[in-house]
Amino acid sequence: MERIIGWWARNPVAANLLMIGILLAGFLGFQSMEREAFPVFKIQEVEIEVFWPGAAPQEVEEQIIIRIEEALTNLDSVYRVRSTAAEDYGRLDVSTYNFVDINTFLNDVKNTVDSVNSLPRDIEKPQVRRTEFRQEMIRVAVHGHVSERELTRLSEDLRDEIAALPYVSIVDLFGTRREEVTIEVSETSMRRFSLGFDEVANAIRASSINLSSGQVRTATGDVRLRARNMADSQQDFEQIIIRQTSDGAIVRVGDVARVVDGYEENEILATMDGEPAVLIQMLSTDKMQVVKASNAVKAWMEEAKTRMPEGINLTLWFDTADIYKSRMTTISES
Repeated sequence: MERIIGWWARNPVAANLLMIGILLAGFLGFQSMEREAFPVFKIQEVEIEVFWPGAAPQEVEEQIIIRIEEALTNLDSVYRVRSTAAEDYGRLDVSTYNFVDINTFLNDVKNTVDSVNSLPRDIEKPQVRRTEFRQEMIRVAVHGHVSERELTRLSEDLRDEIAALPYVSIVDLFGTRREEVTIEVSETSMRRFSLGFDEVANAIRASSINLSSGQVRTATGDVRLRARNMADSQQDFEQIIIRQTSDGAIVRVGDVARVVDGYEENEILATMDGEPAVLIQMLSTDKMQVVKASNAVKAWMEEAKTRMPEGINLTLWFDTADIYKSRMTTISES
């Protein structure tokens, strides 16, 4: 030990270079260090979500949850299963042991769910994903006394702009409802045109096609074949042809039903200063820089405010960068 100390004492240039190298490494490491107020954490768990429109909680439990639970019993790596049945919706949280590889377990659960052939035909495809808990970094409110459709469409465009900002990758919307077209068939009108309900339903179903049919190789190149006939608005649904007679008469959906282009029934509501609002939420990621993300969002807001339609405003609702800075100030002062 005395020899080492003596060598450094006789070579001050080397000692100074080592000190400078240590300081430089520390500075560079500090600059690249993640800055977060609330960390992201993942558990050894997979979630399964199934949507079944119009189903009661008992039906969801008996025809979906119980059948998936029975299939999961064949997996040795399953530690615990927690299930929830609600109207139109079912969820299963499947936990595994700490020593099990979560990606392998996720694939095993997906294959097990896909192998269940006794699920109802009219359910949506089950969604299987790893359970993650992400905190909210920043929240921006888009608010104003405008129509719900206009506010929602604008918020979707702004969400895409924010997602393209540096240090921001996961962006969600809160306070919006999914668009929904309701077709209310009149029994009197169907009887007048001698139509059955199945005939109307089949005509509407035939107007919801988005199918790829491969490609044709030609001398000038490949031509892709695709059938697309998607009704999207009230006018599109009203113009769907149900029946066409030999004498040229046409019966359309608008002749036998009332089409309402609206939104799903949902009690989610957000307001800002008494005005209807949609919240744009920026969520935490595995590698976060909350201060840089906050600066990028604030700079974007200053520019975006100059091009907002009349009657619509942007307000910074919540920012975890303030929490981070407050904690760093507390640490530096202690």
